[in-house]
Amino acid sequence: MKKNSLASIELAAVINELQFLKKGKISQIYHQNEELLLQLHAPGQGKQLLKIVPGKLLCLTKDKNPPVRPSGFCMQLRKYLDHAFIKDLYQKEAERIVVFELEKEETHYLIIELFSKGNIILTDARFMAIGVLEQQLWKDRSVKAKHPYTFPAPGINWKIISLGDFEKILKKSDRKNLATTLATEINLGGVYAEELCIRAEVDKNEAAAKLDSKKIKLLYSEIKEMQKQIQQPKGYIYDEQITPFPLLNRTAKQVTETYNEAVNLLKPFQRTSPFDNKIANFQRRITEQQDAIAALEEKIILNKRKGELIYEKYASLQKLLEIVSQLKKTKTWKEIASELQKEKKIKKIDLKTKTISLDLQ
Repeated sequence: MKKNSLASIELAAVINELQFLKKGKISQIYHQNEELLLQLHAPGQGKQLLKIVPGKLLCLTKDKNPPVRPSGFCMQLRKYLDHAFIKDLYQKEAERIVVFELEKEETHYLIIELFSKGNIILTDARFMAIGVLEQQLWKDRSVKAKHPYTFPAPGINWKIISLGDFEKILKKSDRKNLATTLATEINLGGVYAEELCIRAEVDKNEAAAKLDSKKIKLLYSEIKEMQKQIQQPKGYIYDEQITPFPLLNRTAKQVTETYNEAVNLLKPFQRTSPFDNKIANFQRRITEQQDAIAALEEKIILNKRKGELIYEKYASLQKLLEIVSQLKKTKTWKEIASELQKEKKIKKIDLKTKTISLDLQ
């Protein structure tokens, strides 16, 4: 599967499922290569393992392969966060950022950035960075130890956007089509932008600026419906996607009880060939054609049997046709139906279509 990271709406679904970790305690921290693993003890749930892959994803897991020797960053996290309690964990607005508010002797924040290259930042209660996984310099901000941590400038928050603001953004958009506007300006991502258009029955290729109020209201209503669905998500696994709710007009290959369980199946570091998509498309077409051939073969067998039965019962069928022809001259179809009910072979008479169904077996 090509997918290896979480969209904003997917991260929201993951975080909704992780709320049971509040008041839990960090019992161990592991760090190997590009993956951080928090061993937690959750109230009433016991031991839990939380996998964090900066720039990609975070989710509950059962896979534990601790390194022989902890990294320097891991040792720093252990120093400040061993046996710390989770006071809160949340998604920063609609950004791909997760914030853990942790309490030990003092309050600390563990900030997970899942956008771009990703990063993990440990700060004090005033968001002064104590340690960072990787020092980074951006055009509008820097991420360094012993410097104040500032969150990136937020984009549109699809969780709380009003209908009025939603309409203004669409009307001002100069993007080439509606799907692109929803994906980039409303922060939904490509998959959910297209899904929104399908659900609202609005053409994704329309220009967002030209939509009328009725279509905009339909789109807004479906955003609200998606928000409801991610409150108690499940994992819907497709060929190229893992979503927290079912995609309309598509059939999931597998459904998991939780979205975290599905996300844990992703392989964020698996390299894919540029030909994988083409191969998958060809395989899908072959499967569809094989299914169509099988359906046609069944139809051929059925129609052949029908023909054989008609041939075998030709004399009695001919007699029935003659009887019906005679009755039509003097009686209504209702009267004809009443007369023919006596015949055991007749299963059904449809007065609307004036057809007779027979059992020739």
